[in-house]
Amino acid sequence: MKVLLCSLAIVILTMTLFPTPPALAENPKTVDITIRNGQVVGKKSVRVTRGDTVVLRWRSDQPLELHLHGYDLTATVKPGTPAEMKIVARATGRFPVEVHGESSTSGGHGHKALFHLEVYPD
Repeated sequence: MKVLLCSLAIVILTMTLFPTPPALAENPKTVDITIRNGQVVGKKSVRVTRGDTVVLRWRSDQPLELHLHGYDLTATVKPGTPAEMKIVARATGRFPVEVHGESSTSGGHGHKALFHLEVYPD
């Protein structure tokens, strides 16, 4: 009986000191984003809370290389094939998603912010 109570106390203490982050306990928030003619259709940003898990699901009518600054994630989007960026929002701030590389509308030498991930403190 003492062993059982001791084990239970350890489990309760561990759960109190190291709770499961909300992002791991819940389903991720999925945001569908469509790019047409090099522009995002509809909302140009999404707001989340630090600790959230977010999936940015991209669709485009042309091939694009996308980069989420601050989290250093990339996604290659091809017409007819969605691409995803899965983020656990740990850093707060406003982070741009830009077109990079050869597919950039500026001839491959510039960057163009299409969308922003906004992460607010919990």
